Amino acid sequence: MAKAKSTKPRDLIRWLVSLITATPAKFIDFTMAPDAVTAEEQLAETYDIGVDLRHRLIAIREDL
Repeated sequence: MAKAKSTKPRDLIRWLVSLITATPAKFIDFTMAPDAVTAEEQLAETYDIGVDLRHRLIAIREDL
């Protein structure tokens, strides 16, 4: 019988999340997440950003 591969936990990456409303974009916060979509969702929930503005969030990867 084949042995199941163990899954390695995903590394967390630091993301800078901004809200694009005007130029320049409004900085929201930094967060640790495995991908950009998760980072945007985390901060949207933390800062009570409504569904109508969530499409304006952008996460930029921060390489340390």
